[in-house]
Amino acid sequence: METLLQYLLNSSAGIALFFMVYWLFLRHETFHAANRWFLVASLFLAIMLPLIPVQYDVLIEAQNQKTATRTISDTFKNIPVFAATDEATSHFGWQQAILLVYLTGAAIFFIRLLTQTLVLIHLMMKYRVKSFNGVRIVENEKYGLPFSFFNIVFLNPKFHTQDDLPEILAHEKVHIRENHWFDLLLIELLTVIFWFNPFIWLFERAIKQNHEYLADKGVLAQGHTVGRYQALLVNQLMGMQIIGITNNLNFALSTNRLKMMTKKKTSARRLIKLTWALPALALLLFAFAEPQYTYKNAELIGNKTVATETKSEKELTIVGKVVSKETGDVIPGASIVIKGSTVGCVSDRDGTFTLVDTNPTVKADGSLSTEVVVSFVGLKTIVNSISASGSAINKAKHTFQMEEAVQMIYNRAYTGEQLVPPPPPPPPANKNKTEKIVKKGDKSANVPPPPPPATGEKEVFFIVEDMPKYPGGFEALSNYIEKMQKKIAVQKKVSGKAKVSFTVSTSGKVTDIKVVEKDNDMAAKGAYMLANEMQNWTPGYQRGKAVSVKYVLPVEFK
Repeated sequence: METLLQYLLNSSAGIALFFMVYWLFLRHETFHAANRWFLVASLFLAIMLPLIPVQYDVLIEAQNQKTATRTISDTFKNIPVFAATDEATSHFGWQQAILLVYLTGAAIFFIRLLTQTLVLIHLMMKYRVKSFNGVRIVENEKYGLPFSFFNIVFLNPKFHTQDDLPEILAHEKVHIRENHWFDLLLIELLTVIFWFNPFIWLFERAIKQNHEYLADKGVLAQGHTVGRYQALLVNQLMGMQIIGITNNLNFALSTNRLKMMTKKKTSARRLIKLTWALPALALLLFAFAEPQYTYKNAELIGNKTVATETKSEKELTIVGKVVSKETGDVIPGASIVIKGSTVGCVSDRDGTFTLVDTNPTVKADGSLSTEVVVSFVGLKTIVNSISASGSAINKAKHTFQMEEAVQMIYNRAYTGEQLVPPPPPPPPANKNKTEKIVKKGDKSANVPPPPPPATGEKEVFFIVEDMPKYPGGFEALSNYIEKMQKKIAVQKKVSGKAKVSFTVSTSGKVTDIKVVEKDNDMAAKGAYMLANEMQNWTPGYQRGKAVSVKYVLPVEFK
């Protein structure tokens, strides 16, 4: 739904921008054929550019076997999804309200267009189509004003004389010969889709008015006198425009239209004004452009990303361990990132990691230095500067001690477990007999990093430099969870345990809710409801950019 609203807004902006170009530079010129192509082409561009945005490449240095990415876009793909409950899906937000209003308006205008078309088809069936001077005519008594619909002209014999027929038919023949029905059909369909945009109605009027300029020009080119033709149009002023999808003889009949018949032809050199569409087009291309992230100098072999160029001599290898400052216990699953880059990894089950900075700072004495950001849920983020020289460059060892940032989320409701991302996945089974087999309990075996995401795939993170924040902090989140567990347990008569995963999106919304473990279906429904009714978070940030972050929340109802 967000994608639909985004598209409608982007296309509406393009429609408004192109109409402003027409209104400011082209509407008073006499090159009506060029204006027609401009109006139709600009509508196509306005509705197509948001669908096919220009993509520009953003190069990201490849991660090697020792520098695991912190993305986990594939981790949860095989987790069973628990269907939303009636309580969860009954929530009616502002987006649903906007969508309902939009669809109601679109339905009304579609019914209007359909009704107008059916009325004309009924008239053709009732009065039959006749041929007169090579023109297909329907003589009817419903409408007094002559008009054309596709290649058929509708006339009312009571409202015009036989002497008026040559000018009337000449006028309508121009509409039929130049296929003006195509422009009308396009703009009528777009008014159904963009009915809320006032500029689409201005576009419709501009297109129909330009059609009349072209028809007037065609009539006068056949030798009909200007005075007699203008008098015919004035006599039709009492007629009414009824059908929007038709070309009406007196549409937009004003002093401007009458003056346009005798106006001096605009110099061909003034066609240069059409180039004002180029800045508008460039602005839209720039506004709708999307980044496409690619990995520089890397190729995927199996499940490993391997650099294709020879490693630089200026590399700093960091071998570290993440432990708790209070207890000394190792911390698995901590995020370690080279500050200001996309290179990072996650600590293994024993808290260790190996990270290579391929672009460290070179000091005057030849030593190398870099800054490392270590973060974990509920603990203070550490930013440490590490320097090494000589042989230590190949293995700069460091221990990172982390301490609590706020009171950890402990309560009876979920048996002391914390709101943390799951640990790194276990190593895959080794099917190559020539490779070393990892034995149970062997802590020296590092968990292989996941491959980088495919180009264009949105990244989802476990740990980032600035983790998402619930309104009011961890204490408010803990109170919300405890309150909801009691409420659901009492009102829904739920008991049991469940684990629910969810993603805090770049806008802070809780999305992609999935129940990954459950004692029973009622506990699963309660866990889903608890996550679904959370307030919007402050999103997580990586390198100053909002990113999506995955969480797993254990809950217990009793």
